[in-house]
Amino acid sequence: MRSEGVVILLAWRNVWRNKRRTILTFLTIMIGCAMIILLNAISYGGHEQMIEDAVSLNAGHIQIHEKGFWDNRSLDYAMHFDPSFLQTLRSDRRVTGVSVRVQADALLSFEGNTAGVVVQAVDPDEEVKVTDLYRKIRPGGRFLSREDRLTMVLGETLAENLGAGVGSTISLISQGFDGSIAAEKLRVVGLFNSGNPEYDQSLVLMPLRQGKTTFSMGEYINSYTLKLASPGLMEDVRDSLRKRLGAGSWEVLGWDELMPELVQFIVMDEVSGYIFDFILFMIVAFGVLNTIQMSVYERIREMGIMLSIGTRPGQVVAMVLCESFFITLLGIVFGIALGVLTSYYFEVNPLNYSEYSREIAVWGVSTVVYPARTTLLNVASTGLITLLLSMLFSYFPARKASRLNPVEAVRHL
Repeated sequence: MRSEGVVILLAWRNVWRNKRRTILTFLTIMIGCAMIILLNAISYGGHEQMIEDAVSLNAGHIQIHEKGFWDNRSLDYAMHFDPSFLQTLRSDRRVTGVSVRVQADALLSFEGNTAGVVVQAVDPDEEVKVTDLYRKIRPGGRFLSREDRLTMVLGETLAENLGAGVGSTISLISQGFDGSIAAEKLRVVGLFNSGNPEYDQSLVLMPLRQGKTTFSMGEYINSYTLKLASPGLMEDVRDSLRKRLGAGSWEVLGWDELMPELVQFIVMDEVSGYIFDFILFMIVAFGVLNTIQMSVYERIREMGIMLSIGTRPGQVVAMVLCESFFITLLGIVFGIALGVLTSYYFEVNPLNYSEYSREIAVWGVSTVVYPARTTLLNVASTGLITLLLSMLFSYFPARKASRLNPVEAVRHL
């Protein structure tokens, strides 16, 4: 026990024999850990918010529709509306909202300007429980209501392209479910700016009752869109619905299946993040290795004397590893503190990616500001991996020092 205490004391003293080198190594570890924590926090927070934005903007957590509808988005893939099934969905405590929708492609015309659009007919009172598009209505307008007749809300960019505004009456032309011509004149009651250019220039909403009449849907709809109490419930709810519906003509898709491009982007971003983390871990590990190697080289004669007077090789290894442990632990503690504080700053003051909004619109993301969110797993894994790598890389010079020939080492200048 006494010899172990001596080894630890010697290791602590040796750490500060070359203060400049120790401080540089400490700073390398601290900055490396802080950067890993910060970048992982930004990545995690960004991915989490991208998913939430895409879900709350229009897609929902889960959609139920006729097989083939999501690939073709056509009225031909309609499903019979079942009030009892809708009530079953709404009675599930895991489900906070269910929106019944009719969706069709159409052509809008206003004062000689035309635009191809996607029309979604929704129940206004239920849609607000599923998506946040109603929050995006520009001042001077409003969202839809159940009492509306021959009204619509549309994207602000779409309205600008048509030269229309709130109060304008726009002609809509499409094809009904029964093959008839669907034509209406609809009054604009609101314009939305979702932050997603794809939606803002092509999406139109109208009341469900009006949509079923315009498109001659009768008792048919296109989809049920579900909002869940927590994103983590998606797989359980999806699996239970698939089991309930069996192998019929309906299909149940989660947000990850509705937006595969977003999933692919997140996976690719995570892989690139792992690669960058690996590079930072290696920089830290080689920094520690260089420090320990230089320290051992400068003390070859001293270690030779220690071995010659009876110090066991295992004690030499332990002493060198303790030196590495002390430096690394100090760097990790201060690095974690710096990383957590920096992450918190960016959580309070989110990063703004507004100049890239058009590039990320393809993933169905509305907002362009992503907060950093630190997790216990991020902090703990960063500290543990840094410590393990540092000890592993330090073992090789420590082992080499323990195998010195005492006679030759004493003669070393």
